[in-house]
Amino acid sequence: MHKVIKKIMVMRLKPLILLGIFTLWLYSIFDFYQITQSISSTTTPVDGIVILTGGNHRIKTGLENITELNATRLLISGVSKTVKISSIQRHQLQRHTHLLERIDIGYGAVNTFSNALEAAIWARTHQFKSIGLVTSRFHLPRSMWLFTKAMPEVKVSPIVVDANDSTFFHLLKEYHKYYLTKIVSTFLFEQETEATL
Repeated sequence: MHKVIKKIMVMRLKPLILLGIFTLWLYSIFDFYQITQSISSTTTPVDGIVILTGGNHRIKTGLENITELNATRLLISGVSKTVKISSIQRHQLQRHTHLLERIDIGYGAVNTFSNALEAAIWARTHQFKSIGLVTSRFHLPRSMWLFTKAMPEVKVSPIVVDANDSTFFHLLKEYHKYYLTKIVSTFLFEQETEATL
């Protein structure tokens, strides 16, 4: 009889536990959304600007900020090896050809983790102490986390692009990637540091 009662209690508790987990998950998504909405673009001058490719208006936003933030150089990170500088110049830099000598193209990154490593090398090469990071609002928490891990000696400030954050699916994707990244990034950067010793 005691086992039967215990089994019934467990069966009743399971839906409550699942409901509690689901409620916590929903709350954490809402909290993540609130965090992204509270991010504002920096107005403080920076040494350099890094643009993460993969979304609309990012290059345009970065170019508009290079003068405003008094940046000396700009890195477009994550450019496909099949894309030539002449193509970028023709489609993205039409009104900014006077800045060409201050723009670097990064072909080595394929994801946000390698974006951060590529940008860290670039920042150290130019002895930058501060950079502005251009990407979409939902992508910024993960990007800022990785960039800070990759170059703790450099102050990383956000430059927000809202053009790509329009769907709940995008929010969900970035929410899960952000927390997964926080879990595994310490191990990844430890491995990267050991490889460069």
